[in-house]
Amino acid sequence: MNNMKKNPIFTLFILALLVSFPCQGRTQEVSAVLAKDHSLHSHFLDFAHIRIRTINRSFVHTPENIFIEARDALFVGRYLKVDPSTITVEVKPTNSGMTPFIGIMQYIESTYESHGPCQVTASQGPFSPVRYRKITEIFRYVQNSWE
Repeated sequence: MNNMKKNPIFTLFILALLVSFPCQGRTQEVSAVLAKDHSLHSHFLDFAHIRIRTINRSFVHTPENIFIEARDALFVGRYLKVDPSTITVEVKPTNSGMTPFIGIMQYIESTYESHGPCQVTASQGPFSPVRYRKITEIFRYVQNSWE
């Protein structure tokens, strides 16, 4: 032990070994984000736009099927919609061999309303956004497709 303290070369050798061989149980944090011009990023953005079209068709109350309710002396027309321009995506590599990448998709779901003295007027608009909800979804890239 006393020789180790006096021999700086031995100390440097031990430090080099420790740096070269990290601890077995320790995983490295993967936080890199793929560049926007990466083909996998473009593929995920296309996937996100298709998903938003599906979501917009899935809403019960849409611009084509407006929900009307009486509120006090007025009628309120309401529907939900996601504007595709609100989509943001990130693609990150993982440490998994089964799922080499994850895709993070965020978008804003908006509630639109119109008010009027009768149901017809409320259903014809004009509609304005009154509430916003930020949604985050995470997808896995498995066998060359997003799920």
